[in-house]
Amino acid sequence: MISVMNKRQEDKGENQGLNDLANRLREAVSRPLDEWREVYEGFSPVDLETGERRPRVPPPGADTRRAAVLVPIIVEVEDARVVYTVRKDDLADHAGQISFPGGSIEARDGSLLETALREAEEEIDLSPELVELVGELEEMYIPPSNFRVSPFVGLLPPEAEMVLAPDEVEEIFTVSLATLTANETFRKVLWRRDGRDYEAPVFAIEEPVPRNIWGATAAITAALLARLGWREYRR
Repeated sequence: MISVMNKRQEDKGENQGLNDLANRLREAVSRPLDEWREVYEGFSPVDLETGERRPRVPPPGADTRRAAVLVPIIVEVEDARVVYTVRKDDLADHAGQISFPGGSIEARDGSLLETALREAEEEIDLSPELVELVGELEEMYIPPSNFRVSPFVGLLPPEAEMVLAPDEVEEIFTVSLATLTANETFRKVLWRRDGRDYEAPVFAIEEPVPRNIWGATAAITAALLARLGWREYRR
């Protein structure tokens, strides 16, 4: 009898932990982020010669393309894990980059949310029924591809399973909120592109393999973390 009671108490404690974290995420994502422009712009690489950054909002009158991504978060007892994908090297847009599941809106989509859910199902076999939508982050402009991207945040149960689509996705990996918000994770790195030197803020992840989350994906991640109290982007 004692062992049964202990098991029930343990299960109750786990459920409470899941509920508390899920509620914290629901509340955080439901709020607008006052400094969202600062966060987004702060994750745009800086040209070290000119000091210029690429904008995160389109110029007035720009003929942009519309897209949406899903920011999936697996909620566990003591922490949560953000789901990322590594895109295939031969894709037309953002090839080989770390991303969230998503893509451009199609005629069959009734909304940008439908776009995000459809793309997540196509890319990582994530059933829409498993996704609890908790909010939408601020729209982001990506100059190289001329996309205006709407990020939607969805909570997933711990048992959620995902399978990559081999023609679109090279890898699926997750990073805990604890890792993303650790002081040593946020770094500024130097890299060279098209003959120019840039400084880029990144989330430097060491496990399971070393990799840098940068660009629009890092900016969207930062907008989520800032709602949870993370402020490292200001340094």
